[in-house]
Amino acid sequence: MKIKNKFKFIRSTTILIFIVLGIICISVSKEKTEYIDYTVGKGETLWSIAAENTDGDIRDYIYTIKDINGMTSSELQEGQTIKLLKEVK
Repeated sequence: MKIKNKFKFIRSTTILIFIVLGIICISVSKEKTEYIDYTVGKGETLWSIAAENTDGDIRDYIYTIKDINGMTSSELQEGQTIKLLKEVK
């Protein structure tokens, strides 16, 4: 088989390689996400839980907690179990 336009072939091959590498990187990064189950204690708030479990921005971690658990409000009940993103401190 003879390649008629080498430039187009090289460009198409390069783009395909970048797409495949991007898909691989995304799938590998998602596999590393781990969650822990956390039972809410008396008087605890999302702020206090986030402060105990992250060294980063507490507001961002609260947003993450709400997103992971599908929460629309910040209200918690004693004994409620929520998932937290496992972070390495």
